[in-house]
Amino acid sequence: MTRARPGSFRRHLALAWLPVLLFTLAGAAAGCSSAAPVGWSSGPAGPSTGSTTAGSTAPSGHTMGHAMPTSAEVDAMWAARPAFVQTADARTQEAYAFAVARPDITDWMPCYCGCVAMEHRNNTDCFLKPRAVGITITYDEHASYCGICVDIALKAKSMAAEGRTLIEIRAAVDSQFGGSAPGTDTGLPPG
Repeated sequence: MTRARPGSFRRHLALAWLPVLLFTLAGAAAGCSSAAPVGWSSGPAGPSTGSTTAGSTAPSGHTMGHAMPTSAEVDAMWAARPAFVQTADARTQEAYAFAVARPDITDWMPCYCGCVAMEHRNNTDCFLKPRAVGITITYDEHASYCGICVDIALKAKSMAAEGRTLIEIRAAVDSQFGGSAPGTDTGLPPG
């Protein structure tokens, strides 16, 4: 058996990881970070998938660009959801419904798909455009083709249903998804 020189081994190891790194960066830049959402529309939408008032896991008065919708707004917004949400798989639709109904949770979760390049600030931005109180929700198509965005929202939904705090949910999201791509610059939840 022939031994490779130590420098040669490191060079081969570095070259072996280069395609993985390039693939990851290309996926973050192209697959999950398309600069212009296509086919987004605005309109009412959203089934009642959770409380629309701040509960034990969500502080009241947060904003981060996504006003908390009323139950009536959520129902109307879901009824008028765009085709890219209507035709999405069940998990993606569930994640959109959660982001619509509970920005008080998803606003505090970073996204780790590389969408920071799209100037996203948090996981909600992957599903919805920022809005003020009384303004109709505008859907963002990004999450309809990005599994990481969907996985983060569904992780937050599951943990919120268990009664976990925003801090606990955030720690779990950071632990599970952090490091997969550059994350959004999302502030830590109060608590």
